[in-house]
Amino acid sequence: MSSVEAGLRDLIRALVRDELATLHGGAAHREPVQAGALGSTTPDGQPPLDKAIYTAEEVGRLLGCSPKAVYAKVSRSQLPGVFRVGRSLRFRGRELLPFILEGRAPSPRRSR
Repeated sequence: MSSVEAGLRDLIRALVRDELATLHGGAAHREPVQAGALGSTTPDGQPPLDKAIYTAEEVGRLLGCSPKAVYAKVSRSQLPGVFRVGRSLRFRGRELLPFILEGRAPSPRRSR
């Protein structure tokens, strides 16, 4: 298991614990997820896995594709957690990271 996968699993576990604590009223027992510094990357060039919001460039690095490919996937509704800030795309980490970890890819809407 790569360090990225291990980090994603740990983050998802923390987020699930947070959601369960909120649902069951145990908000005092939550472990906060710290956000990485703005524009920071890990030593291997990947964006940190503990951010709440990701840019298209960071998502491209996580997926191993270009930002242009990220925009194309968004236009085909293949990525979750997307919203716009002006003309820029942003992604909610809570929705995107489980999607990346599971390696899910929606089936194409049309055949070629």
